[in-house]
Amino acid sequence: MADPIRLACPTLALCSPSSSTRAHSNHARVSLRAPATVRTHRPRSVTVRSAVFPDDSVAGPSVVGPTVVGPNCKLVYTKKKCDEDDVNCKVEVEEIQETQTDFIAETLLPTHGGHFRVRAYRHWVNGWPTEPLAIIFGDVEGRAEVPVRVHDACFTSEVLGSMKCDCAEQLNLALDYIRDNGPGIVVYLQQEGRGIGLANKIAAYSKQEGGLDTVDANRALGFPDDCREYTAVANMVKDLQLESIKLMTNNPRKLAKLAELGVEVAGRIPCLIDSNEVNDGYLKAKASRMDHLL
Repeated sequence: MADPIRLACPTLALCSPSSSTRAHSNHARVSLRAPATVRTHRPRSVTVRSAVFPDDSVAGPSVVGPTVVGPNCKLVYTKKKCDEDDVNCKVEVEEIQETQTDFIAETLLPTHGGHFRVRAYRHWVNGWPTEPLAIIFGDVEGRAEVPVRVHDACFTSEVLGSMKCDCAEQLNLALDYIRDNGPGIVVYLQQEGRGIGLANKIAAYSKQEGGLDTVDANRALGFPDDCREYTAVANMVKDLQLESIKLMTNNPRKLAKLAELGVEVAGRIPCLIDSNEVNDGYLKAKASRMDHLL
């Protein structure tokens, strides 16, 4: 396993690009691939099942049949499993997904942190579109053990500067890493709130104000712990002809899901962020309840 990359960041302000980073203007030597041909990967329909229970109890807002949770959780049947005292309930998901990923275009984007190739895709799950990006530094095509960060959008931290999570810091850390250790890729997915969507994430934050942690807040709303799916990543890896990747993550679920989709994961690069006075409990919950390797 690669040495961990670490960022000490008690506040988001300390995670903005440094003066040395802003001064970094060397262009990555890249060959832009012409978008004349749209690459479409149509994997067979897959069924993702975390568990199926014999009872028919349905949790939260899904009173009858399926409930629309987010673009990656359409047609989700949520079932609730509780202990004998009807506490410690866990919401499980049974989901049928049909996915397709189309390449749209590529551009070279100058930023304060360097010049990155940005490849835009359109990804369909159960008929719902999202627009994932591959943010690339250098020529990655055909390479093995490419550093790849699979990052899910977080409006509250990346735009508003929220200190409740470590998402913005993780994104900055990953972009700096592929620039300094590339070639590499940051895959940016529109899967806000672990896939439940922005409005539902705000609802979960409201529950957390009452004392629930990030896991129990989702369950209290009738949502699964994690609703994200990664077929877009597998299709983008195929499109870029990567032989294997080194995944920049602390999340064992991502490792397992990508391996299930046929992505050759040659190793893991830990991404360690120091907690602040607000998100310390959130990071501890990710470690203790979601098995994150922190």
